[in-house]
Amino acid sequence: MRQSINKFSIIPVLLTLVATSFVSCKKFLEEKQVSSLTQDYYDNETGLNSLVNGLYVYARVKHEWENNGSRLIEPETDAYMTSSLTAPANYPQMVAAAYGTNVSTIAANNINNFLGAANSTSAPMGAYPHINNCNIALDIIDNVKPGKFGSDETFRKMRRAEILFLRAWAYYLVSNQLGDVPLLLTPKREDNGIYNYPKAKLEDIYKQIIADVRYAYENLPATSTERGRITKPAAGHFLAKLYLNRAQAAGFQNSGETHLKMLYKGNVATDLDSVITIATEVITSKGGVAGLAPDYWTLFNPAVSETSPHAEVLWSAQFDITIGLNGRFGGNRSVNYHIGDYTNQTGVVRAMAYGRPFGTFKPTDFAYDNFRDKVYDSRYYKTFQYEYISNAPTLAASSSYAWSAATAAWWNANKPAGEPTVSATAPAPNNKRILPGKRALIYLENQKEEALDSLMAMSMPFQFIVRWVKSATTGKYYYRLNHLGSSIGLATGTPAPFLSSKKYIDPLRNGSSSEANFDSENGTRDALLMRLAETYLIRAEAYGRKGQYSLAVADINVLRQRAAYKGGESRPNVLVEWEPKASLLAPSEKVPPYVASGDAYSKITVTENHFTPGTPQALAEGYIPTVTSKADMFIHFIYNEKVREFLSEGIAWEDQHNAGILYERIVYLNQMASDKTGLWPTSDNPASGNGQNGNGKGQMKKHYTFRPWPNAYLVQLTDENGKPLDAAARTAYQNPGY
Repeated sequence: MRQSINKFSIIPVLLTLVATSFVSCKKFLEEKQVSSLTQDYYDNETGLNSLVNGLYVYARVKHEWENNGSRLIEPETDAYMTSSLTAPANYPQMVAAAYGTNVSTIAANNINNFLGAANSTSAPMGAYPHINNCNIALDIIDNVKPGKFGSDETFRKMRRAEILFLRAWAYYLVSNQLGDVPLLLTPKREDNGIYNYPKAKLEDIYKQIIADVRYAYENLPATSTERGRITKPAAGHFLAKLYLNRAQAAGFQNSGETHLKMLYKGNVATDLDSVITIATEVITSKGGVAGLAPDYWTLFNPAVSETSPHAEVLWSAQFDITIGLNGRFGGNRSVNYHIGDYTNQTGVVRAMAYGRPFGTFKPTDFAYDNFRDKVYDSRYYKTFQYEYISNAPTLAASSSYAWSAATAAWWNANKPAGEPTVSATAPAPNNKRILPGKRALIYLENQKEEALDSLMAMSMPFQFIVRWVKSATTGKYYYRLNHLGSSIGLATGTPAPFLSSKKYIDPLRNGSSSEANFDSENGTRDALLMRLAETYLIRAEAYGRKGQYSLAVADINVLRQRAAYKGGESRPNVLVEWEPKASLLAPSEKVPPYVASGDAYSKITVTENHFTPGTPQALAEGYIPTVTSKADMFIHFIYNEKVREFLSEGIAWEDQHNAGILYERIVYLNQMASDKTGLWPTSDNPASGNGQNGNGKGQMKKHYTFRPWPNAYLVQLTDENGKPLDAAARTAYQNPGY
């Protein structure tokens, strides 16, 4: 018997469909199991509504599980990478075992699940089971038209628009990963043993999904009382992005680079104009600048975002505090993946306020450095968890490390007035450095020329993780030392505590705020998928690609205006104390509580100089060596700005991929994935070449910008008569390079 993989991805079976119903209060998709489902159930109004609502489960795919969507959409990019170097493969180094074959871990795990997979207790999941359910819903809504679907044409079109949007969303996500994929538009309700699924050209896929999303845009209401349900602005945002993606690749049709040629989606002269028109309609409908959250952090602050999310959020994936309603994976798993270990001898105990430190994904050095002005652009300190306070109940119970003779001597000689004298020889626990309720851990991402004195950095009454330190005695430079003076990070094999994104911090776990639930992986926060800030940058990119730079700059500056510290807003004391450019602040701004004396927008306003070759602003932006013209600098400026605005929000991989710049940004900006040499500053602790020796540590290849088709999928394929494809046909089906 030929192995079936539970009828695998493109052979979906309606085993147990989750029926869902929307509610207008907290929260969104309330899911309930419907027993003994048959096809007839969906032929009535109640059943069809349940089927349509159940399709929204797919909105969670980016945030469900590391072995499904999360690893495909977060790392490896210019600014985000896998944190660990553990088996089964060194993901951040882009080694062939992880990425380079049809049986690699990415193919066998992530792509297999992303296409669609089942297990012994659950219905098929993934793109193609979802697409088939969309096709079933369309068949019923167009041909059966039960109840209100037959009597109210406006209602029918609205629900039909949702289905088309959700099907297009699946095709968008899966084609981002694989390029040409099967385009299935009719339902399959039973398994006939014929798995003949030829790939459609990306050009034809985009024609279909653009038409579908345009229908959605024309037939969806502007607002909804049901959180999570798609509205007209969300459809318009998606439509503008699809037009932009097609325009981005229009010049790649005859490219000599295979990975670029594979991105070609058609060449329609009006696409950029369509982007501008539709994005403008979305922006206008949301009130223009008034549609943006006034404070960047409120978008991610769970105290606000979970009770009254700002209207800037155009669409989000819904997760419930009732864990059983969150589907197979139990909740928003992304709450676990973005936080480094803050507990190692810090006197900090794992807590909901800081998140669960799985350390799965983390920023690259470029991600930190790309915030070119950390003193005036508030997004840096509003994105990262820059400080931890010891929450140990007593000093005796604290995990704090102890003073050494050298560090205690330095501190006693240099401590601020009023601070107590410390002793390395005091009896335990009085020799511990970090006191309960006091600062336990902070980070500084400085440059080599900004290196701090190593003894000073190592002699604080807290852990001070500094990228670059310098010995005043020897003059040697050290890159990333931990609190014990050991080399960490890069390929050293020693995990680095790292400055983490705090956008996913969740005050609830497993549906409760009890710290007893901390170890549950089931997050309950909604996950942002689209917001108006991105609409502005989509339009800005379209303007710039048309050479209308002044209009592009105006859109970028809308976000810069929001990003700037405002008069009366307090900066973090870590910023004022340690950021090298904090010396530029006015004297009044350096006094606790570090209140900004005025709006800092003038300090971070963008002009065309930021992407004009040879200007100080362009030099400060740090463009990669292959980017030399104004047109190219503009494109890369947009994606630098997207990193600043959307770091860790799950859009960078697909955006850079569709723009055709993923490979070059990875190899020049992500040291762990790059195979380039001599691009980074060198240190005096190269750790046998695994540390900072100035060279890349990875094996990134151009064809990795598309994923391999899993062997488990290929061996299931047949011709139109059900005969399995031979080896040559499977090879022809596979993406180039694998």
